[in-house]
Amino acid sequence: MSESSSKTNCFYRKTALIGTGLIGGSIGIALRERCLVEEITGYDHDLETCTRAVERGAIDKTAASVLEAVQEADLIILAVPVLSTVELLKEILPAARKGALVTDVGSTKAWIMEAVETIIPEGVSFIGGHPMAGSEESGIRGADPALLENAIYVLTPGPTTPKEVTAKLSNMLEEAGAQPLILDSLTHDRVVASVSHLPHLTAAALVQSVVGTDDLELVRTLAAGGFRDSTRIALGNPDVWRDICISNRWALLAALKRYKESLNSLEKHLTEPSAEAMEEYLQQARDYRSNIPHRGRGILPEIFDVIVLVRDTPGVIGEITTHLGEAGINIDAIEILHVRELAGGSIRIGFRSKENQQKAVNLLTKKGYRTHIAG
Repeated sequence: MSESSSKTNCFYRKTALIGTGLIGGSIGIALRERCLVEEITGYDHDLETCTRAVERGAIDKTAASVLEAVQEADLIILAVPVLSTVELLKEILPAARKGALVTDVGSTKAWIMEAVETIIPEGVSFIGGHPMAGSEESGIRGADPALLENAIYVLTPGPTTPKEVTAKLSNMLEEAGAQPLILDSLTHDRVVASVSHLPHLTAAALVQSVVGTDDLELVRTLAAGGFRDSTRIALGNPDVWRDICISNRWALLAALKRYKESLNSLEKHLTEPSAEAMEEYLQQARDYRSNIPHRGRGILPEIFDVIVLVRDTPGVIGEITTHLGEAGINIDAIEILHVRELAGGSIRIGFRSKENQQKAVNLLTKKGYRTHIAG
């Protein structure tokens, strides 16, 4: 990184990025674009991936080995599958300089934190990390700093991690566009098992339920709307999700047990048909789901949503964002909703303030769009 691009908001001098795929690449690009670190040395077991990471601007240079990459690094980021993280830590920690901070991006934290306590040398800090972000794409080709924008980034410092070390990493991630959230590792694993890991498995199970049926071709033709949206996350990288399931299996088994109890209730309502019981089951689910905001109320800043109903025409999203941008109304979240059988094509746009929410409604209504404020 040239001296002309260096800024006063630089948090770390030398950074090592181990693993330059989707998440590692996205973090690297975000840190370099915002000049939050002076230099990033990357290493990946796939040499071509590392070369592409330089081309994409995720790293400044490549290292011939993982040990070469971490030498003299102030910050070491491990962006590898969960089951590879502990073995990698055993390899690099003896080579880490005193005062260095090591962090990872794995979706399971307790398993890694427990292992770290027994192998981390004196003078080196470790903070578990989990950016709650991803994409159906994989590898460096899908890397995008926008993945971190407004994404919850969980940090799980160890019991002896100095508070100033945690604060420094947290501040840097916030500057990168993410929203850091500090949790203990067991709480993290228990909650994400229910709201992140289990949904992936249920999506995979739903797809598996139609595989091999006599109507497979017809299923492919009619699988629009609900089925496609409900199973989208099953497109995630199987290698990554294999490691998540194995490393967080006890929390996942507990979440799966609760899910099976819910399915048993649903099965009973169908076996012993009762319109009243079925409606109550669906109403409870609807009420609870409607009270889950796009961002965690009470933990992170509230997002104020506007639903825009649109026709399925090319360029419509660009038109809407252009109108808002020209009016100086900043968009903090955007999501395409594919529930055409209920409300037509619609887009959810989120804002950080009620003022911007109302400004957006007034502007878009004036431009001829049908809008309503999400409840």
